[in-house]
Formats: sequence, C-alpha cells, structure tokens
Amino acid sequence: MPCDNGGPMPLNSGTKLGPYEIQAPIGAGGMGEVYRARDTRLDRDVAIKILPESLARDPDRMRRFEQEARAVAALSHTNIVAVYDTGTHDGVPYLVSELLDGETLRERLKSGPISPRRCVEFALQIADGLAAAHSKGIVHRDLKPENVFLTAGGRVKLIDFGLAKLDRPDDLTTATFSAAQFNTAQGVVMGTAAYMSPEQVRGQAVDSRSDVFSFGAVLFEMLTGNRAFSGQSSIETMNAILKEDPPEIDVSRFKIAPDLDRVLRHCLEKNPADRFQSARDLAFALSATSGSQSSAVLRATQRRGLPSWLPWALAGAFAVLAAAFWLVARSHTSHAERMEFAIPMKDETGNLAISADGRMLVYAVPDEASGANILKVQPIGSDTVTALAGTEGATYPFFSPDAQYVGFYAAGKLKKISASGGSVQVLANASSGRGGTWGRQGVIVYAPDAGGALWRINANGTGAAPLTAAQFVKGEASHRWPFFLPDGEHFLYWAGQFVNSPDDHISGIYMGSLKGGEKKFVEHSLSNPSYANGYLFYMRDQRTLVAVPMDAGTGQLTGEPRVVGEGVTFQPSTYWGSFTVSEGGTLVYSTATGSTLSLLTWFDRTGKTVGRVGDVGVYANPSLSPDGRLLGVDVTDIKANNVDIWITDLQKGTSTRFTFDPAEDVATTWSPDSNAIAYRSAIAGITLHTKNVRGLDPPKVMVQHQGQDDIVPNSWTRDGKVIGTLQMAAGGSDLVLLPAAGGQETAFLSTKASETNGMISPDNKWMAYASNETGDWEVYVTTYPNAAGKWQISRGGGTEPRWRGDGKELFYVAPGGMLTAVPVSGEGTFSSGTPAPLFQLHARSPISSTDLFSYDVSKDGSRFIVNRFVRPDHPSAPTIVLNAIADSRK
Repeated sequence: MPCDNGGPMPLNSGTKLGPYEIQAPIGAGGMGEVYRARDTRLDRDVAIKILPESLARDPDRMRRFEQEARAVAALSHTNIVAVYDTGTHDGVPYLVSELLDGETLRERLKSGPISPRRCVEFALQIADGLAAAHSKGIVHRDLKPENVFLTAGGRVKLIDFGLAKLDRPDDLTTATFSAAQFNTAQGVVMGTAAYMSPEQVRGQAVDSRSDVFSFGAVLFEMLTGNRAFSGQSSIETMNAILKEDPPEIDVSRFKIAPDLDRVLRHCLEKNPADRFQSARDLAFALSATSGSQSSAVLRATQRRGLPSWLPWALAGAFAVLAAAFWLVARSHTSHAERMEFAIPMKDETGNLAISADGRMLVYAVPDEASGANILKVQPIGSDTVTALAGTEGATYPFFSPDAQYVGFYAAGKLKKISASGGSVQVLANASSGRGGTWGRQGVIVYAPDAGGALWRINANGTGAAPLTAAQFVKGEASHRWPFFLPDGEHFLYWAGQFVNSPDDHISGIYMGSLKGGEKKFVEHSLSNPSYANGYLFYMRDQRTLVAVPMDAGTGQLTGEPRVVGEGVTFQPSTYWGSFTVSEGGTLVYSTATGSTLSLLTWFDRTGKTVGRVGDVGVYANPSLSPDGRLLGVDVTDIKANNVDIWITDLQKGTSTRFTFDPAEDVATTWSPDSNAIAYRSAIAGITLHTKNVRGLDPPKVMVQHQGQDDIVPNSWTRDGKVIGTLQMAAGGSDLVLLPAAGGQETAFLSTKASETNGMISPDNKWMAYASNETGDWEVYVTTYPNAAGKWQISRGGGTEPRWRGDGKELFYVAPGGMLTAVPVSGEGTFSSGTPAPLFQLHARSPISSTDLFSYDVSKDGSRFIVNRFVRPDHPSAPTIVLNAIADSRK
C-alpha cells in the first residue's frame, strides 16, 4: 500500500516498537501511516500511527505529529479516539491509540445518503465530541467524513487531530503542550478544501465556530450524499465556500424535517457570528429536532404506559422547542408561543438546576437505600438518568458553564463531581450552603453559611476568599443564592433579613461584581434570583414565579413583572423557590412537596417498626418531653408556607397546634418538668421564646437578635436553670448558654470551626456536640458548665448526639444515616466505649439550617422516634416552559 510520499509502508509484520508488535498495515495519510499492532504487556490490539523517517526530518510535519499526540491525549471522551501511549523507534515517532472496528463515514457514504434519523444520531455524537475538544480549547480544523469513524457498535469517534489548533492555551497545563505549537500564521490555509470554513479559506484566525461550519458540510453530505460545496478544482471549491450558498435540499425526497434543515443552514452561515456559537448549542438544537426527540419521547411514554395521544403531543412540543430555539438564536428575542409540559421523571425533586445550554437537568432526590439525598443527571427530553455516586446528602446543585461538572453541598462542604460520574472533589468548607454559581472565568461564587457573606473560589479549589463581606449593612442577616449574569463578571444574589416584616426595606435582590465594590439594589423580594434573555426571574410571593425585563449591564428593571409559573415549590425558611433557567430562557420549575414528606415513626433498637405518630406531612426536629408523654415537632403548612410547632399527646393520640405566629416557629426544647417549651421564632427579628405547654400564658421573650445572628435552643438543663443554644452567624456556629430565668447570654464553645447539636447531659456535668474542626463532622463531649478538654465519641463522622435518660449511653447519626450507640461513663474522668451501629434511619434530609435533629430517643433508650422520609405514591413531574415570557400574565 503506497503512502503519501510515494514509497511503500516500511514496517513489516512482527516488527517491534517497544512493547508493541506490528501485525498489519491499516492505511496511510498526509499525517502518517497506521498499523494494527499487539500490546504485549496488556495483551490487547491497538492502532499505531508513525511518521515516516523522511517526514520526521521535516520540522513542520514533526510539529504537527507531536501536536496531534498531545491534543488527543489531553481529551477523554467517548466520541474521541483514545490515545494510550507515545514513543520513538529508531528516531521515528509513533502514537498508540485504541483500535477501532468499523468504517469511516467516507466509506459509509459510498453506499449513498444516510437516513435522517441515523444522521441525527451520528451528528449528536460528533457535536458532543467537538464540544469536549472545544471545552479544552482544541479546534479540530480538519473535520471531514474521512476523520469521522463509525464503530461496529454504533459509536462515533473523531480521529486525526493532526491539524488541531489550541484556541485557549491556558486551558491545558504546560506539561501538555505550549500555545506556540498550535498557532498558525495569519494567511496560511489549513484543512481540506470542501469542508473548510470561510475564515479558513481566507487564512484568518479560527475558533470553535470554524468546526461548526465544517460540521454543517459533513451533515449536508450525510443527508444528501452530495457535497455542500464543490468545484472542478480546490480553488473553485473554496470560492464556492466564500460566495455561494449550499444547494437547496428537496426535503420531501430525502424525508428531512424542516427543523433539521434549519439546523443545517445555521451551521453553514458565512459569518461566524451568525452560526451556532458553540458545539453544545448545536447539540441542543439537534436534540430538539423531530429526527431524534420524537422517537425518544415515543419510546419513553410507551414504556411508562401513558395515553396514546401523549407521545404525539410531546413530539409536537419538541418541534415547538426547535422553532423557539431558532427564533432566539437569530434575533435574541422571543416571539414564539408559550409552551409548557411535564418532564418524565421517576423521582419527585425540589433541588434542581438546568445547564446553561438547556440540555441537562441535575436534581437531588432521596436515595432508596439510605434516605439521604443523592444527585441525578437527566438529559431534557430523555428518560435516561445517571445517579452520581458519592453525592449522599447533596443540596442545591449547580452546573459548570460547559455542563461537564456539577457543584453541590454535602457534609458541610462545597464539592464538585463530573456530570457523568466519578470521584468527588472537596472545594471548601460550607457548614450550611445556600446556593452557588459557576462563572465562565472559572470562578465559583457560593454562600457557605445560612448567615454570612458570599465567597469566591477557583473551580480547582484554590483562592477561597470572602466576596461580599464589606457590603453588609445594618439589619442584614445573610447573602445567598448567587447567580452569574452573562458577562461572567457580575452576579445577582439575595441579601436581607431572616424576617418577613412590612418594615423590611432591606431584603431583596442585589447585583454584585467579582471586583467587589458596592452592591446595587435591583428588586424587593424574598426569593432566589435567576436571569435569562433580558429577564430577571424570582418568586413574587410564596407560590408565584414572575419574570421582569432587566438590563443586565446596569441591573435596572425596564418593565412590569409577568407571571411565568403558579404553585411553584417555595421554602419559607430559606427564601428559596424551586425553579431554574437556562441561558436561552428554558424554564424548569417544580410544584412537588414529595421530596420533603416524612412520617414520624417509632423503631426499636433493631430497627423494627413499632408504631407511627400522625399522618404523612412536612416535619422537622421531633422532640420527646422528659416524662415521655408528649412529642413536639415543627410542622410546615404547605398551603400557607408557614412553620409552627405542634404537640402530640402520645397517650391520647391527639395533636394540638402550639404556636400561631405568622412567622417560622421551630426547635422544640423541653423544660425538665415537661411543663414548658423553649423555641425559636422569626418574628420581629430572631427571638428565643419560652412558653407554658398548656398554652394559657403568652410566650416570654428570652433573647432577641436584630442583626445577622440566628439563635436556636438545643437543650435545657435538668436543674432548669440554663438553656443551651446554637448561635449561627457569618462564618459558622457556636454554642451559647442562656439563663432560663432571663439574663445575659454567655459563650460556651466558640472556635474557628462550627459547633452544633449541643446537648447537656442529664447530670449537668457534660456537653455532647458535633463539630467540623477536623474538616468532617464528628461528635465530641466536653465538660459543663465550662468547656475544658474534650473526648471524641464518633469514629469516621457523626452528628445529632442524644443522651439516654440515665446519661450512660450516647446516640448519634453516622455517615449514611446509620443510628449509632456508644456506652459512656461520666464517673470521675469521662470515658466512652466502642460505637455500635443500630439501624438505618432513612430520615428526611434537612430543609433549612434550623432543621437540626431527625430523631429522638425514649428515656430508657429502647425506642426511637424518627422523622422518616416517605416517597410519594404519585411523584409530581417538573414543568418545562418554552418561551416563558410569551403570553404570560402581568
């Protein structure tokens, strides 16, 4: 077989290149010769590409060969050929890659055009491969049917990166390759004539949009069997690329849907600014065409046994999606008809986020095994779901700009994970995270605490620093729910008080900048903000989602709010609405409550169910009275979006509402005689109240905070003199003591770490608590009433300590939701035994920072009341809205 320099392939069967044994030639091209070989170390077949000695002496050919090796080695994607190794043999370089079984797209096209359905399947994989390369700053520059390989298993692989160009050198390490290796002088034409972009033909600098044009030329040929641009010579072909439009396609003859034809034409725009601006945008448009999505929806609905008319209705919806996409892509305004429909989903979710390109959804749902939230990723329009292992306890997920990673909070940390799964990376401490946003500059803005400033951190975990601390004003309690604006420099966020008061003139949505400076007020609100296509999205009240025109450059509102969603799930304790918006304006919101539903359930020490209390509801912080007769619990009224304390008489089986404030009342803490309750109320500031359990006397104000600090009772001493509290402020939480008769608060345990769940022992000698001082939450015991020394109780993580009535046993929740028991002794010097697992709690995941305990234990330690998660019988599917602002109500 001849090679491009006219000579025969020089390597014979049996030739050894290091551990690789040549078996047979495969082919040759301008950038090298390819052989089938055997890797004798790993006992597998591979492909080896070599640069002939005559070409290896050519510095330009050598540079391009090395360039290909390093470019492909920097990529790891299912739609890009994998590189295993590089080396030299007798001074000749070689590249070892996976051996592909199948044929090139050029060989496939010899039998004629490909069906539109198969074209879309292939095209989606090509676009995904290009998107992966572009995310690393690599532009292929030679996309053509010869460099697209179709494996026998139906997988598409991009090959031959010999002409690749590095568009963003900082995206790759210096160990990979330098920018100089990839630069091409202005005026030098690189590529294959029939598939070049106009800017390639002119010898101009190119970026990823050049590959989009080449993609369009390849797609045209796949659909028709003919080239989009042709001539008698390369010069004529390149002239056609510059001056002529591709031929019109007889869509009826080739059975090509109009929306697919529009995708094709948009790829082949002469001006790069008029094309798709990224391969991810292109892939989104392809997924919305009838050639792919209609069949996908039909299969999904047939599997679910849904009505026969629904597949066609949803197929129509996707056609509308494609049309809407085109209007937005061409004019950046939306005049299309509003369209909304449900997303097929197995689970009911509250925490959810859509990717910037509108193609992917990530959401948190309780795990079947542990009950703790885990993250799942699902392409919109598909019923394929990927569960992300290692995300137990996850809340408030958010995508990276390229949708390759997901950021989230879990176990007191800000973390990230690949959207396709893999290892979890811890980025920073975050005791009770309240939202995050990932900007195009590689910076994440996040709220690490329920009360405090926003922070910034590089996406690799370096450079953590407070961002909005200087912007706090008197009366503000928190900065949270950041959301980057399109410029990647400015962001929206919520700032304000913890109290919904008519006198509150502070709380609202503000605009900040990575450069710091004063924040700019945008709108009064008690909601997380989002932005898309010139509109600010936020919750106008606790069930209504609105959008209002906003100038993203100035933060100035330029119109009236429009209702875009009704009945949207809202958490009054955190000021968070369950909605998410993509850059293109695709809105997804949830009306579900199922992710927060639970049932108060009795268990014995073996985990056997021995009773239930009440019906399914939204509960938190179950707390047994010392005499065991009564149970206090926080109850959320879904319709009123308010939280109050209810008391159940366990002997009579009756429940009574205990608080009636139009504010959040939480965290029942019993007096030692079971006659009174201490609790936290978010009315007129953050207030700690005590009140007689018979409800005859008005509540007594023990302490009131107007600033940033939140205060929640945890325990009441056996002698009735002191209430142990948790005080949450910017940067963490501390344990504080409060005289039950009234008086000055005194700090008990205040460190650089966060402490929580402070429980005073029955003999008033010890304090059990949880702390993240090691980086992970562990349970400790220290002396009381003065903290001197400490003993670690948990092993490998723990929270929520509870004492047995006689003080001889401690219980806590280990990672994964395992209730654990530890024998302890407080006689003389404190000591503890070996932790013993009891049973899996399957508790409902915490909703707010005041959701502190998921269980309580009877005085004798024989029974446990657990706030157990309940999966709804009929999950409510999230709603997707296309053109959300069209025909919406003011």
